[in-house]
Amino acid sequence: MKLFLLSGAFLILLSVAIGWLIIARKYLSMEIFERLIRDDKKLVKAHIDYVVMALILFSFFLIGVDLPFPVIVLACAGAFANPALFIFLSLKPNVNKKTGSPFSIISTIIFLITSAGIGGTALLIILELIK
Repeated sequence: MKLFLLSGAFLILLSVAIGWLIIARKYLSMEIFERLIRDDKKLVKAHIDYVVMALILFSFFLIGVDLPFPVIVLACAGAFANPALFIFLSLKPNVNKKTGSPFSIISTIIFLITSAGIGGTALLIILELIK
């Protein structure tokens, strides 16, 4: 269960770091970040999504339902990987997103991991509470 807390704290720190990247790109006009970051909006989405994912993980911890370790790992991995897609898209907005492309395959796998982890955790909490 502590993995929820550790992962959530890591995601908050990651969100803060992304916030600084946004500031460096948009307001400090740091050339290296202006060249690397092509889509500011996707980076902002990652920034916000990491905070939301951290809050979800913190909530799961605070609810205190005993959960299987694999489900906890999937939830934490999905909470990290899902917003990472936005980071990638902020760097490579023109990547091939068509069905069957490497990006579509990877994003589908990440979505499955996130769904199994976060959705599975939510389902197990519901089942525990209705016993």
